[in-house]
Amino acid sequence: MTIYKITAVPSHFMELFNSYYDYEYQNGEFVSDRDYESLKSEVEHFNHNVAYGPAIKIEKVEDK
Repeated sequence: MTIYKITAVPSHFMELFNSYYDYEYQNGEFVSDRDYESLKSEVEHFNHNVAYGPAIKIEKVEDK
Protein backbone atom coordinates (compact mmCIF):
# COMPACT_ATOMS: atom_id res chain seq x y z
CA MET A 1 0.00 0.00 0.00
CA THR A 2 1.20 3.50 -0.79
CA ILE A 3 0.62 6.38 1.60
CA TYR A 4 0.29 9.98 0.42
CA LYS A 5 0.08 13.30 2.24
CA ILE A 6 -2.16 16.19 1.19
CA THR A 7 -0.89 19.68 1.99
CA ALA A 8 -1.85 23.24 1.17
CA VAL A 9 0.52 26.17 0.70
CA PRO A 10 -0.54 28.60 2.03
CA SER A 11 -2.62 26.64 4.53
CA HIS A 12 -5.87 28.57 4.01
CA PHE A 13 -6.25 26.85 0.64
CA MET A 14 -7.12 23.61 2.46
CA GLU A 15 -10.26 25.30 3.80
CA LEU A 16 -11.17 26.41 0.29
CA PHE A 17 -10.49 22.93 -1.11
CA ASN A 18 -12.63 21.32 1.60
CA SER A 19 -15.43 23.78 0.97
CA TYR A 20 -15.23 23.34 -2.80
CA TYR A 21 -15.49 19.52 -2.61
CA ASP A 22 -17.30 19.19 0.75
CA TYR A 23 -14.33 17.41 2.35
CA GLU A 24 -12.81 17.63 5.81
CA TYR A 25 -9.10 17.13 5.12
CA GLN A 26 -6.58 18.57 7.55
CA ASN A 27 -3.39 20.14 6.21
CA GLY A 28 -0.75 17.39 6.25
CA GLU A 29 -3.28 14.55 6.50
CA PHE A 30 -2.30 11.12 5.20
CA VAL A 31 -4.28 9.65 2.30
CA SER A 32 -4.43 5.98 1.28
CA ASP A 33 -3.73 4.80 -2.24
CA ARG A 34 -7.38 3.79 -2.72
CA ASP A 35 -8.39 7.48 -2.46
CA TYR A 36 -5.40 8.82 -4.35
CA GLU A 37 -6.60 8.57 -7.97
CA SER A 38 -9.86 10.45 -7.53
CA LEU A 39 -8.28 12.95 -5.16
CA LYS A 40 -5.41 13.57 -7.58
CA SER A 41 -7.77 14.70 -10.34
CA GLU A 42 -9.72 16.89 -7.92
CA VAL A 43 -6.49 18.53 -6.72
CA GLU A 44 -5.44 19.19 -10.33
CA HIS A 45 -8.85 20.69 -11.13
CA PHE A 46 -8.80 22.86 -7.98
CA ASN A 47 -5.26 24.10 -8.58
CA HIS A 48 -5.99 24.98 -12.19
CA ASN A 49 -9.53 26.38 -11.93
CA VAL A 50 -9.83 27.78 -8.40
CA ALA A 51 -6.39 28.56 -7.00
CA TYR A 52 -4.75 29.29 -10.39
CA GLY A 53 -1.53 27.70 -9.16
CA PRO A 54 -0.09 24.84 -7.11
CA ALA A 55 -1.95 25.49 -3.84
CA ILE A 56 -2.74 21.86 -2.96
CA LYS A 57 -0.19 19.06 -3.25
CA ILE A 58 -0.38 15.30 -2.85
CA GLU A 59 3.00 13.71 -2.22
CA LYS A 60 3.98 10.09 -1.81
CA VAL A 61 5.20 9.41 1.72
CA GLU A 62 5.91 5.67 1.73
CA ASP A 63 5.25 2.31 0.08
CA LYS A 64 4.36 -0.72 2.17
